[in-house]
Amino acid sequence: MNTRRYRALFIDASTRKHWVEEYELNEVYSPISLGLKLHMERYKSWGKPIYHPDNALILGAGLFTGSKMYGVHRFVAVFRSPLTKGLHVSEMGGAAFQFKINADAVVIVGRSETPLIVKIYDQGDGEPVVEFHEIQEETLEHIWKGYGGFKGIYALQQYLSDHFKGFYEEFNGRSILVGPASKYTNIGALASVTLNKGRMDYGSEDFAARAGGGSILYRAHGVAAIIYGGRYDRSTKVPMELSDTRELDKLFMELTKQPYTQAVINAGAKYRYDPKLNTGGTLGGNYPHLKATTPMFNWKMIYLPKDLREKLHELIMKYMWEPFNREAIETRSWKTCGEPCPLACKKVRLGKYKSDYEPYNGLGPIIGVLDIHEAEKVVELADAYGFDAIELGQIIGFLFEAMDKGLLRPEEIGLPGKPFFDPASYSIEYARVNAELAVKIIEQLAFGSNPLLRLIGERGLRSAAKILDILYRERIIERKTRFSDIPIYAAFGEEGHITPNYYWTPGLVAPLVVLGKYWTVYSGVFMEPEEFASKSIERAIYEALIADMGLCRFHRGWAEKAIPVILEKYYGVEKPLEKIRELYKKIAEYQKLAGALPVFWDSGKIIDFMALAAEEYGNVEWGGKFKVNKEAAAREWWERFYRKLEELTR
Repeated sequence: MNTRRYRALFIDASTRKHWVEEYELNEVYSPISLGLKLHMERYKSWGKPIYHPDNALILGAGLFTGSKMYGVHRFVAVFRSPLTKGLHVSEMGGAAFQFKINADAVVIVGRSETPLIVKIYDQGDGEPVVEFHEIQEETLEHIWKGYGGFKGIYALQQYLSDHFKGFYEEFNGRSILVGPASKYTNIGALASVTLNKGRMDYGSEDFAARAGGGSILYRAHGVAAIIYGGRYDRSTKVPMELSDTRELDKLFMELTKQPYTQAVINAGAKYRYDPKLNTGGTLGGNYPHLKATTPMFNWKMIYLPKDLREKLHELIMKYMWEPFNREAIETRSWKTCGEPCPLACKKVRLGKYKSDYEPYNGLGPIIGVLDIHEAEKVVELADAYGFDAIELGQIIGFLFEAMDKGLLRPEEIGLPGKPFFDPASYSIEYARVNAELAVKIIEQLAFGSNPLLRLIGERGLRSAAKILDILYRERIIERKTRFSDIPIYAAFGEEGHITPNYYWTPGLVAPLVVLGKYWTVYSGVFMEPEEFASKSIERAIYEALIADMGLCRFHRGWAEKAIPVILEKYYGVEKPLEKIRELYKKIAEYQKLAGALPVFWDSGKIIDFMALAAEEYGNVEWGGKFKVNKEAAAREWWERFYRKLEELTR
């Protein structure tokens, strides 16, 4: 049995000091357990401003990092979110594969007044070394605007590759980066590009984007980049059985009746290649599956008759799905996130366009861009500037709908004209116009150059919409609609929110303590609230288990069975699912202390989202309740769901 401890490398950006702390596995065994302990007990971040230096950013690897298992080399970020105001968890694929350092997590605290590049390395003797390199704010912003033929995070990586060339060549390291979105908005992502001795491998980059972890790294700590590499052999931290493919085969024959690699490929067919659909990856698999429920036009599709939604979906299939298949699937242009993995889920078009469902739907159909070759311009710029593409898509959709309703004028947000945002009269030619307008919004949002856009970037959709309701009160009266009724989001406390992933399901706006990710039931169903709450929390427990082990959720098909067995058998972690259940309860406690528990929906469109979902998914009883009194039915469903959540998290 492996008896090692969980090691955290603390880095104080204020004092330029670093130290290592070790924890028994029965106390801390993972990024989330470490994050909770530090945020709840040591730093008490729940009682401090969001961008306080005590809002520790934890970047942790799972216990299986360094093993021969697939998909286990994610970095897990834990932080108090500037968007939700509560504790959040976000993961980044492959980034821990090159973390050859004798530590399981990096904890960033303190704040540097001058932006920092933090360099971490290990010569192989097990003693992490940390160096601090200052970069002037003006220089950093100049790099983000353009360096070496790149913008944003790619420009910053090229700059680092040039200035730390010897480091990358010696250690074959990797970087965690932020873009201008982390300086000027609360939805900045943590980004990492796979490197080969400092050279970028386009298409294999990954982002821990949801809920503003990049904004915390830069605005709370003054850190623009973390570069790392070393010679430490991480396999020495892993039980021998997990570093031997023959032993893994034996274990998986017991668990799944298949050798390990075959079990992985079979469980992850959707993400690699699905022969039934002749496609692969999230974009390839989701559009044929979601059909007429595909979110479009800032969720205005919920109001459309099914035949019109089907016509719009046909455009998506013709102008997004078919080109994707020709350019990514038929060419077999598939990559991983930087670690060995047979799923090769990164489907890369035309040699450079990593095409995943969430960013392409958010910066495609949600903003009225139903052509993949127009959407790619928007996605590439959003990624370069380090945005959470899911939240960004809904900000642009909000702005487009506000202009369409006459609540905003194009010139107020620096645009030359209005978008085409009427689904009933939509033509594919409008995709180019909408994409060009979206690019202009992103440029201004990224660098805070437009006051109205900066308000939204700083405050988030929920708070900004309420401010706009006051600023443009006359227009609201005239148009008989509020800014606050345009977006869809889950609401937390007085100001927190997060917009849903792109599935029309109550599970993504239901009153759960962590959302904006798949810690819920996200299939197209409408259940009784108590049943929905119970099933959602069960899903949350398994999803949190996968995340906490630094394991890609695309492997959940085999991992949910295997991980509890492996943790008990090889690490002595007793009842791992119960431990995760306790972690979830502690997150709920944290959210309460932070004033970030779920609150009832305060947008009319969210209530419509629920009412029309009941009808779409055939729940006659709830459909009837919503028709009698929409608000009362929504409140009943919300309150019954939340009571069950409270019961299950006591």
